[in-house]
Amino acid sequence: MKKSMALLAILCTIFFYSESLHASLSKNPSDVIPKGETLVYEVHWNPPIWMFFLPTISAGEMMLKFHNTIDYKGGKAFRITAEAVSSGFLPQLTGFTIKNYYESLVNTEGFCSTRFTEIAREEKTTRPGRRKRYRNKILTIDYKKRVGNYLTYDATQNPPKELKNKNFEELPVCVQDFLSAVYQTRLKEIKVGDTYLINISNNGIIKKVKIRAMKKETVIALAGTYSTIKIKSSSVRGLFKGGGSLVVWITDDNRKMPVKYEAKAWLGKVFGTIMKIEDASGKKLTLEPLIF
Repeated sequence: MKKSMALLAILCTIFFYSESLHASLSKNPSDVIPKGETLVYEVHWNPPIWMFFLPTISAGEMMLKFHNTIDYKGGKAFRITAEAVSSGFLPQLTGFTIKNYYESLVNTEGFCSTRFTEIAREEKTTRPGRRKRYRNKILTIDYKKRVGNYLTYDATQNPPKELKNKNFEELPVCVQDFLSAVYQTRLKEIKVGDTYLINISNNGIIKKVKIRAMKKETVIALAGTYSTIKIKSSSVRGLFKGGGSLVVWITDDNRKMPVKYEAKAWLGKVFGTIMKIEDASGKKLTLEPLIF
């Protein structure tokens, strides 16, 4: 069950990404993504077949937010944040809780990840085996020098104990963390049948992942009904524990908004749909129907 909660912690990765961005971006971020836009998703867990005695379980919520640009190392950067919080029946069943925070800083020139921070707070709150797992992770990239650094700390220690310090050299011209990739996808023209590659980073590993736009489907979500394009990744084995495949449904319009996701691995399936869309003031957005 602890591993199932870890899967929730990386559920954002089910959203998709594209290859070297300098050549593939076709839209200006300000024309597609309103600053302050907040997307909220439900999270459910479907146990693997060998846990047939368990039903589909409500696991929590995830929130993504696109902020204003900030000053970063002499330039401008888009700031994107996310929170994944456990709730519902799964924490009650397993005794595990999770509250993770993510921040991505993306350069405005090519929409490439320059710094990614993850603050993970996972706890088992019931006996036996009550324990905490706190991790702070930071990835920084310098594209001029084509180098990067990945740090991991055990934040249960005081002061935090360094667990990993890894340097990268001769990096690709553009790398995406899983959070920046959510928004970079929205800046591409994507059509059914398209296949492309991305350089994705997670836990100190950078790997090329193939993405394919499969087909058009209608998605019924809590926030509305949408005409979408279903996109699927190749295996993410090596990037995430348990491997598996990732699928996302993005709206078939100029916004390319992710409205449904699904991640499959040996631990089962994490899935859900968008619950609400808010503007910078927290007001629920009223959108024109996307289904046509």
